[in-house]
Amino acid sequence: MARIFLLYLLLLFVLQVAAQNCSKENPCAAGCCSKYGYCGTGDEFCGEGCVDTCDYKLGCDASNPCKTGCCNKFGFLLGLTRNCTDCGKDCVAGCDSKAECDPGFGTEWADASSCPLNVCCSKYGFCGTTAEFCGDKKVNRPSCSKSGSLQRVVGYYETWSTRRRCNKFWPEKIPLGVYTHINVAFAVINPETFEIAPSLNADIDLYRRVTYLKTIDPDLKVFIAIGGWAYNDPGPTATTFSDLAASTEKQKTFFKSLVRFLATYNFDGIDLDWEYPVADDRSGRPEDYKNLPILLKNLKAALKNTGGRDGLSITLPASYWYLQHFDVKQISQHVDFLNVMTYDMHGTWDKGNKWLGAYLNAHTNLTEIKNSMDLLWRNDIPPEKVVLGMAFYGRAFTVVDPACTTPGCLFASGAEPGKCSSEVGILMISEIDELIKEKSLKPTLYKDDAVKLKADFARSQCLGGVMVWAISHDLLDGTYSRALATVANRKVVALADHVEQNDTITIKHDQCKWTNCGEGCPSGWVTVNRSDRDRHHDDEIMLDDGGCLVEKQFHVLCCPPDQEVPTCGWYTFNNGRCEGKCPDGMTEIGGTNRGCTTVNGNYQAACCTTGTKNMALHQKCEWGASFFCDRYTCPAQNNDILALSCNGNGGSACAGDWRTYRNEERKYCCDSGDDNMKWDDCTWEDNYSANGLLLVPAGTRSYCASNCPADKVRVAMEHDNTCARKTGSRAKCCSPKYTTTITPVDPLVTLWESDLTAWLQNPTCSSSSYSDGWLYGSLKKRSTPYGIFRGHPTGDLAMGGQYAPFEKRQDQLILFSSNSIIIILIDIIFAYRSNSIAAKVSKEIKVWDKIIGAQYTYLATSHMMPFLMGQWDFYATVSTDLAGDIICNLPKWDEFIKLCTIPVSENVTCANIDRDAWDPEYSVDPDTYGTSSDSAARRALTPLDKRDGQSRLFTVDCGIDPVTNLRRVMYIDSQPYPNGDGGNSLERANGLTVRFALANPADCTDATIDPNAPNNIWAWVTEHILELQLIPRAIEFMVTGILPAVQGLPEYRSKNNLLPWDVAQLLGKDYSQWASGITSETGSPISRIFNSLGSTTNPGVLVNAESHLNSVKGRIFNGKQPFGNDTWANVNVPDHSRVRPALDQIRIVISVFEYLNDFNVNSKLGQAYRAASAEWRLFQSTVNKSRPGGNYDTYLLWREMISNFFGRLQLWVRTWVVDHLNQLADTWLEVYNAAPDARTRDAAFSTLQEIEGLREQIRRINFDTSLFVYMG
Repeated sequence: MARIFLLYLLLLFVLQVAAQNCSKENPCAAGCCSKYGYCGTGDEFCGEGCVDTCDYKLGCDASNPCKTGCCNKFGFLLGLTRNCTDCGKDCVAGCDSKAECDPGFGTEWADASSCPLNVCCSKYGFCGTTAEFCGDKKVNRPSCSKSGSLQRVVGYYETWSTRRRCNKFWPEKIPLGVYTHINVAFAVINPETFEIAPSLNADIDLYRRVTYLKTIDPDLKVFIAIGGWAYNDPGPTATTFSDLAASTEKQKTFFKSLVRFLATYNFDGIDLDWEYPVADDRSGRPEDYKNLPILLKNLKAALKNTGGRDGLSITLPASYWYLQHFDVKQISQHVDFLNVMTYDMHGTWDKGNKWLGAYLNAHTNLTEIKNSMDLLWRNDIPPEKVVLGMAFYGRAFTVVDPACTTPGCLFASGAEPGKCSSEVGILMISEIDELIKEKSLKPTLYKDDAVKLKADFARSQCLGGVMVWAISHDLLDGTYSRALATVANRKVVALADHVEQNDTITIKHDQCKWTNCGEGCPSGWVTVNRSDRDRHHDDEIMLDDGGCLVEKQFHVLCCPPDQEVPTCGWYTFNNGRCEGKCPDGMTEIGGTNRGCTTVNGNYQAACCTTGTKNMALHQKCEWGASFFCDRYTCPAQNNDILALSCNGNGGSACAGDWRTYRNEERKYCCDSGDDNMKWDDCTWEDNYSANGLLLVPAGTRSYCASNCPADKVRVAMEHDNTCARKTGSRAKCCSPKYTTTITPVDPLVTLWESDLTAWLQNPTCSSSSYSDGWLYGSLKKRSTPYGIFRGHPTGDLAMGGQYAPFEKRQDQLILFSSNSIIIILIDIIFAYRSNSIAAKVSKEIKVWDKIIGAQYTYLATSHMMPFLMGQWDFYATVSTDLAGDIICNLPKWDEFIKLCTIPVSENVTCANIDRDAWDPEYSVDPDTYGTSSDSAARRALTPLDKRDGQSRLFTVDCGIDPVTNLRRVMYIDSQPYPNGDGGNSLERANGLTVRFALANPADCTDATIDPNAPNNIWAWVTEHILELQLIPRAIEFMVTGILPAVQGLPEYRSKNNLLPWDVAQLLGKDYSQWASGITSETGSPISRIFNSLGSTTNPGVLVNAESHLNSVKGRIFNGKQPFGNDTWANVNVPDHSRVRPALDQIRIVISVFEYLNDFNVNSKLGQAYRAASAEWRLFQSTVNKSRPGGNYDTYLLWREMISNFFGRLQLWVRTWVVDHLNQLADTWLEVYNAAPDARTRDAAFSTLQEIEGLREQIRRINFDTSLFVYMG
């Protein structure tokens, strides 16, 4: 009837519109005004002659149906109904629509019988959570006190935070004692093999450095997070989670590799971050819903065999839109906890959303968080498994009206990137903090207040903890992490930076205790049997139903594992004539008056023998007299009254006053003199439940619950006084504080001394380890002690080489695994980085100094570690590489550190070098370099001043066709791009203010890149991070399968299927000219591919770079030597004025890789590569559609070419740099040796130090090609 009435009102409204008189001065309220002066819809009113509001659009029509429901001819949504006829004869679209859920129509008229996540189904068949869907139904939210501590404080650590341009956050900056769990983000699953792998090889050292923190904070757990938002972006890994969840065979492969991965890097478990299953906008599939819980069940089972590395958590979205695709009820059964991402609820994506709009709304707020939590409570998720997400960052916007900046005002776009985070619309808390100070702002809520609101909310809903994204957004002193620790009431807010160096071990001793009503003993604990003569059988256990609210529920007496179990029983029952006493040698731990007929407070006593550590605290206390309780005075040795209870331990009673209902109180007298052996933090509990829920009998009006938190022991119980006239009892709960220390004989020290001594006697590194070619020049072969100034491309002195492949570094670690020298030095490096020297490291330092320091003075930690810590890349260096370099080159390192302490009077400077005068090739446009002689004429070298951003003509030369014997050559044009006007042209095009140049041009040894270089001192050019010349080279590779030999490296040959020449020529054919139905795309494949690398229409992946940096990059990408032989011969002479350009040029070569590894540049390189990969995929699919059976895989060949090109590039460039540094060293060693006076000698030595300073940076000639595996 209601639906019919609604339809009547709608029709009435339409009729009124049609009858209304209108004109230009009197427009229609709805509809168009016809030439006859009537309002209506359709061509009759809105067509020819329409007077006003002629652009009126119906809410729906036949060509614009409603997203859900029926649409009538008047353009109104009729709703979801039982059948098509109910939509009415005037229905024009969606007439067979079904309801989302079944409100009672019958399941045949609905897509589902109920709503996802048990949200409400409205009477019209829509799902929702507000009153219009749920009526007066309320969610049963858990409720707890806001006081107390949080069980978990989880923090995510971003490995890429070490690659930011500023505020680099190294693992050692994480405040300890704050977090119970650290999730390291991210590892990935190889989409082809389904084995787990680091996101980048550079992350491996960071994994070890984070897990090392457990040696300082033993309670810390470190998980590896797998996935992340970008993992489900379009690309090779978009469906990897779906593929894994759907296949038990793939899961077996993954689980096997995961177990090995966890053990290798010492992780305690994993955090699965699948964003998101099922959702089609995130590459999900419908079957993900049922497959994910099965995957988690299998995963948890596999982790059970890891010897304690079985932690498992999963991230959940806070929005209904994505969370509906998670079977949260099933999932919660297989994970330890759920990290709910209660942030990013609003952002720039709200713009254009008709339900939200471009309004300034906080991306995290308690109102919406409560609604998100309700989605879990609707599904009976245990609150102790739920971890609430917090954000250490904010969403930032530019506003439409600068005068309107409060919630509800409009935003125009995301704010400019932060200088460190480099992401539009996001500012890390460290950046926000800097803005607050810089602009003297006063936040509404700040630090403690802001996080306290969330922590209080988490406690109030009995949640299992809080989670932070991300620790690495914090200030470097951990300001906000420490604020979080305070409001989380963590027992240890932050561990001391320095652990006392002693040889003692502290052992904590748990105490025997009663469980809460209806609970069994904790995992691993021992159930205590009765030993008294009144027991009913030999296996009867110690039970007590005192204070339990439900009949036949009991407290169980349990003792901790690995300790002697005391003898216990119920005593002095005496057939009902109870006396409430314990036999000699026993102490009272409980009581009951069940079955007792005597008066004056007598009861049965639960007693246990003493003398064991698990009874030590019970033994230090005694109960005073019962009944006339106030008369009792505690003895002198136990004079601390820990508790007052009129019922003692549960069964006794004290005299009372019937007029006040108050009883006297029995005293629990303790010896608390030893601070390491006493009951601590005692509180009365009368409503405690771990999950916020208590089982209470029907009809119970008021009650007291005798439960204690899991980390406490019940020492007293009381049902009178406070709990009088209530059901049940309250409990006095205390934390056992009992520790002992031992001083063990440490056999490791003897082993370490033996191993280090043996190493000194035979310090041999195999040919595959760190010593490859290191001792190129023996000290004994020199007339001076400066053999150190010689190096080798496979091992640079100073800060170890990250360029070594992961497999090689693993082999090197295995090389030393039987010899403790590598382990000792890695531990020492870790400890100095974290500024926390634990007891084990203290011993290692003593042994190192005793054995190594005695022979090599400058390798004693007092010399070596201050020197290493003073190096600018101490934190960035892979620990195993640095330790291996030192161990394999002890004499050279000793000499090197010694030499670096010698003051010199002469300094070499690279300021004011006229680079163009020394090397005329700097004037050449690197985009026009050619590789084949036939294309030289068409690819003429272009002077710098003509680089106007126009398209370039490239030659693709695939050599002689083996079948036709004809040369395969074609010409391709790149796309124009913004360039010129001192870099301002590009800045206007893409809005990026970053500009890349040398950070310290005067220092010949400093290859660091400044991403915010000043505009006025450099010549700027637009830089294609992925060089344009790579496209013709890629086509040549796809056709021939060959990467040519370059600078000493042999050619590389592909084993994959190649691209026929005639197919390659289709790259120039506009998609619109291909056969009908093949594709709807336009533009030629090659123009689209070039466009993806950066152009006038796609300037976002381009940056401004200093012209000389751009030139050297272009040369080496083209396979050319950074210095021509003639130019090099001109500068490699014993002349201080000429050595400067030599050092400068080598420095710029190294800086090319610094530039490529800059966070912002690397991100844009990834964007360009991903876009180009998409174009190669489009070309591939279009060709394969037009040529059935071809099965060409141009994306595979593209990825193979790029990966190998970058891998080979760093190898030959590193070889070239080392060789040329060695040549310089030889030249200046001769000057040093032949120096006629001290000044000449000092000057030569200063130059040698500059050469060595550059050698220290050879490790920077490194690029992680694993980027291309997961980003295509």
